[in-house]
Amino acid sequence: MADGVDELFDVRNALYIGNYQVCVNEANKASPSDDAKEDCQLLMYRAMVAQGKYAVVKGDISTTSSSALQAVKLLARYLHGKHERASVVEEAKNLADDGISLTNPSVALVLGTIFSQDGQQEQALKCLHGVEAVEAMALYIQILLQMNRLDLAKKKLSELQKLDEDSTMTQLATAWVGLATGGDKIQEAFYIFQELSDKFGPTPLLLNGQAATHVQQGQYDEAEEALLAALEKDSNNAETLINLVAVSTYMGKAPEVAQRYLNQLRDSAPEHPYVADLAEKEGLFQTFCQQYSQQ
Repeated sequence: MADGVDELFDVRNALYIGNYQVCVNEANKASPSDDAKEDCQLLMYRAMVAQGKYAVVKGDISTTSSSALQAVKLLARYLHGKHERASVVEEAKNLADDGISLTNPSVALVLGTIFSQDGQQEQALKCLHGVEAVEAMALYIQILLQMNRLDLAKKKLSELQKLDEDSTMTQLATAWVGLATGGDKIQEAFYIFQELSDKFGPTPLLLNGQAATHVQQGQYDEAEEALLAALEKDSNNAETLINLVAVSTYMGKAPEVAQRYLNQLRDSAPEHPYVADLAEKEGLFQTFCQQYSQQ
């Protein structure tokens, strides 16, 4: 960044709004300064991870790469399959405890992401604590909302707004907190998602955000419209499919409609936490049924 201008704005912004292929394309086209080269690579590989291109990321990042790139490779390993997850989490814990790694905001962000994905929210917050970087603070807010700590999320959002009020990531975090707050803030959240869509183009992430605001206002037809538009952009997007399962149910559609979306989710994202949780509940239900039938 020079003279307050972010030379990687298009790359960074595409990642923020979930336009991952555009992020990769812009990164490949960019001619960053020496100071921005590693950041450009980081953004590109993180977009590839978001696309599920784990093998590419693992193959491209070598043992001689920077610590930040190594952290992204660690995330790719974690997401690539269950067999490596325990060892990856152990490696992440060692990095978090070495007294050095967390001083790099990019490493702290990725380690926080790994722990959050693993359901270790407290450990994720420890990694992100005190990191004054837009994405790290936004992830901190996301985790607090998952933990139902809206009060703390609002405080962290205030800090983020003071750091960079105009950042797209700050706008997204404002919308997330608005959704959790409810009331008039829901409509404000809708306007944020809509304005970002108008400015940068709609993405599944932004369309799912709009759908969430519609659902909270009981506007299920509008929610379904936004989700179907998201599905056209990425037919395997897990969050879109999960939300379509819910909205189809809210709308009173035939059970096979929601089941179709659920089957598609199981096929495209068999290891998604939603799928795993549902499988666990179905197993418990079957066990209960068997016990009841034997009485």
